[in-house]
Parts: sequence; structure tokens; C-alpha cells
Amino acid sequence: MIDPATIDLNRFWSYWHGQPTDSPTPLPDSCAWLPKPLREWHENSSQWDANLTAIKSMTPPQDISIVDRKATFMSEDGGGIWAFSADDPSIVLEGKLYGEWMESAESLSEFLIHNALQETAFTATHWRFCDEVPDAILPRVLAPMEEVSFSGWNWPHPGFRIFLGEGLVADVGPSTGRQTPWAERLGYSEVQIGATTCEALAYLDDLSNISWVKPYFT
Repeated sequence: MIDPATIDLNRFWSYWHGQPTDSPTPLPDSCAWLPKPLREWHENSSQWDANLTAIKSMTPPQDISIVDRKATFMSEDGGGIWAFSADDPSIVLEGKLYGEWMESAESLSEFLIHNALQETAFTATHWRFCDEVPDAILPRVLAPMEEVSFSGWNWPHPGFRIFLGEGLVADVGPSTGRQTPWAERLGYSEVQIGATTCEALAYLDDLSNISWVKPYFT
């Protein structure tokens, strides 16, 4: 497995989005109270024009505040919210709007790396998606990649994992099908794969019994 601590986000973003187009934008002194990993994420990500978080939204640093001993730093349209603990800023709390909070197994620094890779799987120019990949075929889908040993989070459901390879990054988890309320479909996995080139995904089109959703131009 790949140790998340070995992943340098500046190098990762440069590989996927090209070299930085600007110098890091320092945060104002009013943001000095924020935990170091979060400050560094905002300053380093400011070097790219690319949208690095399209699935979820990072709260502008100057808008982060402590409410009930929690400081929300990220959210998503489905009601998911993430905060760090005011008592221990390395602790990430996962929640739902108006719902219960749960302490994540990942530290803030690990969580931010996890989120960067997961976002890239969805925002890459070249990608494939299928919500019903048979588990029997899954090893062939993931063959060019190695799992990143993240401690795990609960979004959008527990059980999702990240895989990384040369020009490939994948977000893989239990299939819930298209029905609501969501229930796991045994024997199938949901797979989203981003790639730096169309050619890196060519092997997927040779796999039978999988109907991939893909961009119209690839």
C-alpha cells in the first residue's frame, strides 16, 4: 500500500494540473489561528487556476469560525459538512447538516490529502465511471494501481478506498445502485477513475460486462 504521508500535494497537483501558474497567496494574519495543514492547503492550492475541489467546497479561510467547539472548513451540496475540533485541531469531525457529528479516523493532514486525491478522480479531464462493476472483475480494473492506506472516512458512505497509479487515480466503494434509500448491492462496486490521458484508460474499454460512463470527447 501507498503511505499517504509520502504524497506531496504540490507534486501531485503539478502532475495532474501542470506547473503552478502563480506564487502561493499568504493568508492574512487573521487566519493564523487555523491549523497548519489547513493554512498550507489554502496557500499551496492558490498557485493553480484549476478547480481543485469541485465535488466539495472549501470554506474560505476568513469565514471559518468556531461554533460549539467545532470549526467547519468544508461542505458539499448533499449536506455533508466537515470541521476540525477546537480542542484538538488535528481531529476531523464528519457530519450532516442538522445531524450527528462523528470523529474521523483520519487526522486533518491525512484527510486533506485524501480529499485532494478523491476530488481529482472526479475532476480529471479523462475519466470513467460505473456504479455496478462486478467484484469478480474489480481486480482487473484496479490492476495498474495500488491502494493508498488512508484510515478511512464515511463519505458518501463507509467503505470507499483510493487507488493511485501512473496517470490514474480511482475512488472505489460499495455499490448502492440507483435506488433510495441507499442500500449496498452485494457483489458490485462503484468505481470512478480519473486519468491524465485518454490512453491510460484504454484498458478499461477492453473489459466485458462493464458499461462505463465517460466524457463525450473520449
